[in-house]
Amino acid sequence: MYRRTAAALATAVTAGALALGTAGSAQAAPGPGWYPRSHHASYAECQAAGKAGYQIWGPIFFCEPLGSTRPDVIVLWVRA
Repeated sequence: MYRRTAAALATAVTAGALALGTAGSAQAAPGPGWYPRSHHASYAECQAAGKAGYQIWGPIFFCEPLGSTRPDVIVLWVRA
């Protein structure tokens, strides 16, 4: 129960941070057709998740920090 609640809260916080937190940052948002798939604790973990989803979204994906205020959260971006 705690894991599901924590996962739902983390997803909501990440979505809110992506919508609000990166709006004022210097980083450019990905263009049309890109969407955040998941978030990870390290770049290596994000890369592994991107490679594991090859059958779903193909070989094109990238990982980047959530923002300048949260460099410890790495977001996996995939093509739609």
